[in-house]
Amino acid sequence: MSATAPVIERIRARIGMSGPPLEATVEAGHLKRFAEAIGDPNPRWKGEASPTFLVALASPSMHLPEAEEYGRGWLNGGNRFEYLEPVKVGDRITATGRVVEVNEKTGSSGNLLFIIFETEYVNQHGRKVARVRATAIRR
Repeated sequence: MSATAPVIERIRARIGMSGPPLEATVEAGHLKRFAEAIGDPNPRWKGEASPTFLVALASPSMHLPEAEEYGRGWLNGGNRFEYLEPVKVGDRITATGRVVEVNEKTGSSGNLLFIIFETEYVNQHGRKVARVRATAIRR
């Protein structure tokens, strides 16, 4: 049994558990600054959120204090987006994330902890607008 096994088991115990919901309103100024930051001048993004905007609005991962015991530093292992409905200026979005998978793998620099989160984004009408599957890696 590795020294990190108890930490990993405590994190695995959180599989299926949701974090606290995060709420935010989509504002025109935020959309404009986000489009400028990603270098996309498409005028569509003045009234509608561009594809990756939701990750900036509310993170697809959640804080897991147990993961801080594993090692140092976080890496983004990537995000997979599923869009169900456009997100527009004025929409009030609630994001709720949950842990869906926890794995440890050996890399060239040592052991790596992979935590997979799924986050659902719902608008003020109760309709799901997007789902994001995010991979967080801890060294």
